[in-house]
Amino acid sequence: INKSRVYINFIMDNYIRKYDNVVTDDFCDALIEKFESHPEQQEKLSQGLMSLTQLEMMRPDTQVWNKDIMYLVDIFKQNVATYKKDCKIEPVMWPDKYLVESFRIKRYLPNDTDQFGPHVDSKDANSCKRFLAFFLYLDNNDGGSTMFPQMDITSKCKKGSLLVFPPLWPWLHEGKKPIDKPKYIVGSYLKYV
Repeated sequence: INKSRVYINFIMDNYIRKYDNVVTDDFCDALIEKFESHPEQQEKLSQGLMSLTQLEMMRPDTQVWNKDIMYLVDIFKQNVATYKKDCKIEPVMWPDKYLVESFRIKRYLPNDTDQFGPHVDSKDANSCKRFLAFFLYLDNNDGGSTMFPQMDITSKCKKGSLLVFPPLWPWLHEGKKPIDKPKYIVGSYLKYV
């Protein structure tokens, strides 16, 4: 036995939570329909293992999303309070001030390319202010689950459910390919001021 090394084995909370039925099916359907009716606001992204179409809801040039944004902010606030309680986050652990990053609706088509390979969402100077990620699933989907491969955790696409987790390097995750229909999510982050 090498006495110069001390190994500590402990189990730490993974800080990944999923909350079901945080919004109604009707709200999810309406967001998808509105997304599809505004192709001029959509942007196709493709780089490496990432391919998807997204729409930034908080665009300065349109107010079409304002009511949806206000509603989502309220939903996220409610679930942040629940998340902090569930994860036993003490006030000294939480920032006094923070912002919500722009909401983005993302669509992954059931083709050979749309997916988001293994990645983290806070890894450079532009994204390092992010400290909590939110994925609101807008539809049920047999494919397209969110996986945390190093933790052996999978979050299935369940309409109206909200996945919350830190976007930092220990939370490597990926968005798998949808199988038979498009996958839609709303994504955002809490970030330091």
